[in-house]
Amino acid sequence: MKKTTALGAALALLGGMSAAHATPTAYNVTETFNQVVYDTSHPTWDTLFTGSFSFDSATHTVSNLTGSLTQAMSGNTTFRNLNYQLSSVYDAAVGGLIVTAFYQNSTDVFSGGGFATGGKATFGNQNAYATIFINTTDPTAALTQAQIDKLAYADCTTGGLMGAMGTCMTGWVKDTSGVLGAGGTMRGTYPVTESITAAVPEPETYAMMMAGLGMIGFMARRRRAA
Repeated sequence: MKKTTALGAALALLGGMSAAHATPTAYNVTETFNQVVYDTSHPTWDTLFTGSFSFDSATHTVSNLTGSLTQAMSGNTTFRNLNYQLSSVYDAAVGGLIVTAFYQNSTDVFSGGGFATGGKATFGNQNAYATIFINTTDPTAALTQAQIDKLAYADCTTGGLMGAMGTCMTGWVKDTSGVLGAGGTMRGTYPVTESITAAVPEPETYAMMMAGLGMIGFMARRRRAA
């Protein structure tokens, strides 16, 4: 009886780990906003957002989107840590979630209140954000143009590259008239790319799985010996 109980416990441990890691799944995300610099005396740099999030495939929900937003034209030496996921909206027209992480624990970014793709870049509220798109069928799938059009960022902090000029640094694919490559203060933010990859499990996860498999093997050998 004790042998059976021990084997059952080992199987339950391994099964519990599998269930725990089935959903949600951890992913890494990288966005690149190509900035066209019209002053030819300066090189062209990209604005980058690199972060991570968890996606629950059972409920189609995203949690813990956080990351770092760097500044174009500064050699990407200036960055803002976006630690607050405050918006997640499902867009049925393009088949996925539009998820946004913020620098402050507030969605108030531009002067006049609120954040919105296509909003005017009036210097505002010491906040910054980056918006990613997640395909709920397959988060790692390549984005369509309609999905890319949902991506955006803004940095309205005084420490930002354009903050001293009283202007938010912003970028998205379209402006409010729908013209490609004309969105935000960084005109010509196009092309925009987004790459989402499954995060590599932590070493502790492998260690737990190997321990569970080892326990099952040990119990099986004891049963055969008995």
